[in-house]
Amino acid sequence: MVDFRTALRRQPLLLLLATAISVAAPAGLSAQNFNEELKMEAGFWMGGSFPVPGTPADDVLDSNLGAGGFYRLYWPSPFLLEAGFSYAAYKSQSTQQLITVPVYAAIAYPLPWIQRFSVLLKLGAGASYLEVRPVNRSGWDPMLYGGFEFSILAARRFRVGLRIDGYYIYEEFRSEPKELKYLRYMQGSYDDRFYKTKEFEIYNPAFYNFGLMVSFII
Repeated sequence: MVDFRTALRRQPLLLLLATAISVAAPAGLSAQNFNEELKMEAGFWMGGSFPVPGTPADDVLDSNLGAGGFYRLYWPSPFLLEAGFSYAAYKSQSTQQLITVPVYAAIAYPLPWIQRFSVLLKLGAGASYLEVRPVNRSGWDPMLYGGFEFSILAARRFRVGLRIDGYYIYEEFRSEPKELKYLRYMQGSYDDRFYKTKEFEIYNPAFYNFGLMVSFII
């Protein structure tokens, strides 16, 4: 009987083939496991949008409805990757109105000791489009993002829950609109409501959303 190891030594081609199989087999299993663990999730939420209480924005703006969407990536790691956006229009009892469209990317950490439910803590950054009316001062500003989510898997690929998203927007570098200095001198433009608001003050607004979420695991 011929020893298999002796045959491999005598046949370099067989030795090379055996080595390639031994290396490729674990790699193939790892790739298969990676594909099995790699999942995607897409969803949307709807609820209330509020200026953070005690901030200058809360003194001027009223709460309103908001909505948004998000996309999540599950991969072989304790952390998840999430990207999303939202829309909200904040009105007031004066001429002041603010439209926000935050866009963010974040890292989400699922709390491991909770079994039946999913609890996520999220932290990230992005940019928010702001439009201040009535002068239509608009543009993109950097922001910080933080979030909390409580959800349950209602079906194999269907998730429902509650989420809270917080946005801290940096707009302090913006300059005062040029129209403001000429507003008082233009005929027919004087409106006492303009001067009772803080619409032209520069500060960093902070908002949060609270709403119901629905998502689908792809």
